[in-house]
Amino acid sequence: MSILALYLPLTPAESQTQVSLLRRRPLAISVAMALSVISPISAQAAIQNGTEPEYESEINNDTGTPSTQLDPIVVTATRSERALSDAPVPLKVISRQELEENHAHTLKEALALLPSIYLREVHGKTGYEVSMQGFTGDQVLVLIDGLPITASTGSTVNLNQYMNMDIEQIEVVQGAASAQFGSAAMGGVINIITKPIDSATGHITTEVATNGEQNPSGNTIDANKRYVEASIEGALDKEQRFHARLSGSYLDNDGLSLDHDAWPRLKDASEQYQINTRLSYRPEGSDRLKNNDDRLFNETQYWLEASHYNEEDVSRFNYYVAPRYLEQQREESITKQRLSIGGNTQITLHADDRRKVYRVSAQALHEEYESDSITSTQQAITSARNTNISTTLAQAQLDLPDLVLSDKHTHLIQVGGQVQQDNLSQTKNQVSELITDDVSRDVADLYIQDDWLIGENWEVLSGIRYQNDQDFGGHTAPKVSLKYNHLDASGRDHIFRTSIGGGYRVPNLRERYYVFDHSNLGYKVMGNPDLQPETSTSYQVGYQGQLSDAINLTINGFYNDIDNLIQTDENNARFEGNIAIYEFMNVDSAQTYGGDIGLDWQIDDDVNLQANYAYLHTHNNVTDTELTYKPNHKVMLALDYQLSDKLQLIPRLNYESEQLVTTSDEAYSPSWWTLDSKINYNATERFNVYAAINNIFDVQRDITDISDYRPIDNREWLLGASYRW
Repeated sequence: MSILALYLPLTPAESQTQVSLLRRRPLAISVAMALSVISPISAQAAIQNGTEPEYESEINNDTGTPSTQLDPIVVTATRSERALSDAPVPLKVISRQELEENHAHTLKEALALLPSIYLREVHGKTGYEVSMQGFTGDQVLVLIDGLPITASTGSTVNLNQYMNMDIEQIEVVQGAASAQFGSAAMGGVINIITKPIDSATGHITTEVATNGEQNPSGNTIDANKRYVEASIEGALDKEQRFHARLSGSYLDNDGLSLDHDAWPRLKDASEQYQINTRLSYRPEGSDRLKNNDDRLFNETQYWLEASHYNEEDVSRFNYYVAPRYLEQQREESITKQRLSIGGNTQITLHADDRRKVYRVSAQALHEEYESDSITSTQQAITSARNTNISTTLAQAQLDLPDLVLSDKHTHLIQVGGQVQQDNLSQTKNQVSELITDDVSRDVADLYIQDDWLIGENWEVLSGIRYQNDQDFGGHTAPKVSLKYNHLDASGRDHIFRTSIGGGYRVPNLRERYYVFDHSNLGYKVMGNPDLQPETSTSYQVGYQGQLSDAINLTINGFYNDIDNLIQTDENNARFEGNIAIYEFMNVDSAQTYGGDIGLDWQIDDDVNLQANYAYLHTHNNVTDTELTYKPNHKVMLALDYQLSDKLQLIPRLNYESEQLVTTSDEAYSPSWWTLDSKINYNATERFNVYAAINNIFDVQRDITDISDYRPIDNREWLLGASYRW
């Protein structure tokens, strides 16, 4: 095992005897019950007031239920609203309908629906990180409505720590996006778009699941996993100026056990709950729908959103201290407090030309992440670790009026800026684990983008971003994208895209300042304040087209050239006595290339087939080997079969090839196939039930093989129900 693999501190999951959150914390069940009682009252008041949706959703119909949309509106490609087919860069979208039909409750479960996205367990954490085009989770930026999520390890976002209850869609851009989104977007961007507040609606969903013989309780039909979510939303006044939403979700997983008589557990147990509130204000209210040429400001909206997240994990394992194994347990309590505020408006300065509209938007964010971890040996506490990470950010953007030079040349120009401060503190047994006590980062960005529309078929998107970091000075990241639309003789669209862009990532605070002291094992890993930013050049090319009225084809290719990769330099240790000292260094450079192909076939009115294949090749220029944890091949087949107007069947087949785990002994993790099957039954317009069997083949890793990274979960049986009003 590499030293880097040991770097992150291990964290806990829940023990077999842990009491359920619904029994220990009345808050979770109280929120759900309150929502179910209040919602009908709010709905009745809204009907009496004649409320309308806050603004028309592109994916909602007037009943508030999902409806199929062939060309959704996206914002991540250009930082402005565009139809998906008009986006000048390749973009993948997961809709709310897909999330609901596949019962994806966390961000990890949502991203698992995309064929070219790779998921890997966060070392030492109860959760998963993302990998795209050979980039790790450190190099992929995860956003909520354009604002970053604080990384739980100082750089990598734990995908399990976001619940999907308020999502409208998830937009994914792969490859360098630093010109648009700054540092950490070297490998791409995942942008979670929350849904607009609709007319008075509410819902409650609950489900249970069992893992059979691996339930830690020892009961094969026990509810090993429990989930509940609920929400209520609507207008607060007759004029529809104020809208509000309250939502909550709770997930309780007891983990997995292979031997109920033994102390260790295969999978950590985890309890999570998340509560979100959102308030929006439109000064125009329902008058915004009226034509008023005298207004200076139009479509003005302000919003405030707050969320609280809590997670309790417990991990049980054996630790070898010669001549015997000792029982150890790690318990971790995680809280996240997130507060964001923002607004946007359209300004018409020229009364004689109402087409000249300036669009202004601004947002601010403050998020606090805290983790308290306790490790016990033979029931005696041996270490207590506390971690605090905070992010404070403000950003603004101005979209200038369309610059029309001629009938064939139009420029859409936007400028913007951002300031951000990150802070980190970490102690073990009340002693700092950082090189210095004052660990922070201040950064300011400016960017400009020009979207050049050339006739009806061509589009050139170019942009550049300048970042000034208090420790690393200035850095610029450019990007240029080209799109060509072709309409064939049959009236079918064929879209070609290509781009080249620069990416970069500033070393995170842990890589620069953290001290990982394992002197009892003969080594330390030291942070390095002299690290330099990682950089990359990314080349992307893609095709999207209609082969027939029923078949759509997408093909994408990429090549990434990466320099200054940050790794622990295991070949150049220095010694203090008998203790080997390793430092983070800019030691590696690498290339990644590959592509994906997707086929969407509407076989008939009731049957849709999606087939996807992704290929990834990586090369470490220093070791002359592949990069670790990067499967070369991935296949996904999904069938959406509407058996009747009430019954839907969705089987999904997944394949991942073997992957290199360690370069020293060329150890590989085996390839694997999994099959999931879900069935949804709409009993009424408001009530539906569903069932699923996940991992039907029961493919699971061999815990005696430390190189086996196949799925940790065995076969799971699931049953759920949802009610909307």
